Amino acid sequence: MVKGEKGQRVMQRIPIDTAAFFTILPSEVLFEIGAYPEDLTARLELDRGDCLEARVYSVVVSAQGREDVTLAITFEGAEPVLGSKFLEDLGLKVDSESGLLEPARHHGFAYNDEP
Repeated sequence: MVKGEKGQRVMQRIPIDTAAFFTILPSEVLFEIGAYPEDLTARLELDRGDCLEARVYSVVVSAQGREDVTLAITFEGAEPVLGSKFLEDLGLKVDSESGLLEPARHHGFAYNDEP
């Protein structure tokens, strides 16, 4: 599920690409939910070799009983993809055998200050 200032949208079975840093969402989704536009753009190189500039948005995402803010981008023809920042922000990882999401750390745990 993705949330913004105006609402939320349930999205099922979004592919995960650990080589992609940002989550990619179609502009219709970002505008529908009221995603918060950040004051920056990201330069992307697509698989086919072309480069483009994409606007960056903050969205709330939830998966596996966890919820947190992550950054999403959009561009013309964008298809939904969850990137590595989404995984880090929610403390999740992809199981190499099953391809399913699983916890990478305890829920809410982001830093260990013990030596």
